[in-house]
Order: sequence, then structure tokens, then C-alpha cells
Amino acid sequence: MASESTDPDVLFDALLEEGVVTENGTVSLTDDFEHRWSIYLDTYASITPEAFEESVAETFEISHEEARHSEVTRAGFSYYLALRAQLEGEYTGTELGQMSEMVARIGPSSPVPDEITTLSDETYIDFLTANPDCIVSVWKRDCEPCEAIAATLEEIRAGIPDGVAFAGIDGDDVVAFRREFEVTAAPSFLCFRDGECREMVSGTAETERLVESLRAVYA
Repeated sequence: MASESTDPDVLFDALLEEGVVTENGTVSLTDDFEHRWSIYLDTYASITPEAFEESVAETFEISHEEARHSEVTRAGFSYYLALRAQLEGEYTGTELGQMSEMVARIGPSSPVPDEITTLSDETYIDFLTANPDCIVSVWKRDCEPCEAIAATLEEIRAGIPDGVAFAGIDGDDVVAFRREFEVTAAPSFLCFRDGECREMVSGTAETERLVESLRAVYA
């Protein structure tokens, strides 16, 4: 199948025909495509920012400077590569980009709970600078402990002292932060006091113990 249309309806039909999405009451990614995407995401979530920048520059044939300042995320880049690998039809770069945005909206959303500020590798430094006393939480997709902690997030935040800011990062996408602070597990809560990371607390503890550990940093 060949395509030269950027009409969203035409591209969506192509995604259906190519086995990327399925429509059965609701629209979702097929298991095969989501598995392919997750393999790419695992790969690009672990490389350095410099290596990621180089991959983006090479894939889109742009300069490293342009890649550095682009809005391409690791999750979005993984969607693009997964589509390019799976699609049998001929599609332009513009079409692949548009299709990537479409599947990103259909696919798994950010693991960071909606009610908290989400940080990126480009914004976390400004957040830490503006909030010397803060907690940055780390979340991942398909993480049962993360989902369990998210269900008790209101209780956790209520137990944090006033004046301590709270934010979250997508552990699959915000790699520079994870590398700088040596975060290897999710969920994790990094407690900053006076601008320094004083404690990293695992989110696998019981809620009451977790809150006690967080509060102790600011006692």
C-alpha cells in the first residue's frame, strides 16, 4: 500500500490496515505493535542524552543543534521507529511523523499522575533551582508498585510539610535526571532540602512508612 496523504482519516485507516491499531468499541494499539514499541523504548530510555541526540539527528537528517532543541521525546522517537519498522506501505517522513503523534495519543499515557507537575530533562533544573525544598517522584509505565502508590498519592502529599514542592518525572523519558541522581528504580521519591538531594525513598514501602520517611528529611 502506498500513501501520500496527510489526511488524518486516511492515515488512521492505514494504521488499522497495517495492524498498528485496532478498533473494537474503543481504539487501542495492537499487542504486536505495543510490544515492538516497548522494545525501542527500553533501548532509548537507557542511552545517554548525547547518544539520543545523535540518533535523532541521524534519523531525521538534522543537525545536532536542531536535535538538541527539538521536542522529540524518547517515547515519541520510539513510536516513530516502531512504525517505520512495522509499516509495509510507503510513507513520507511527514506522514510517519503525523502517524507517530496519532499512536502516541492512543498508546499508554505518561505514568506521572495527572494531578502533579511533570518535569522533563529540559525543565527539572529550573524546578530544582526555584524549589530548594522539594520532592521529585519517579514513575514508569507498566509498573504495579507505581500504580499502587498513585492510588494513595493524595494521602502521601497531605503528609508532606507545607512549603515542600512536589513534581514527577517519566522514568522512561527523563534520562538525564535519572543519571544525575542515580535513580535505578520506580517508584522513587527524591527529597531535596536546601537544594541538595538528601534522601531517595522507595515507593514500595507502606504508605504510612513512606510518609514518615519523607517527612523526616524536612524535620
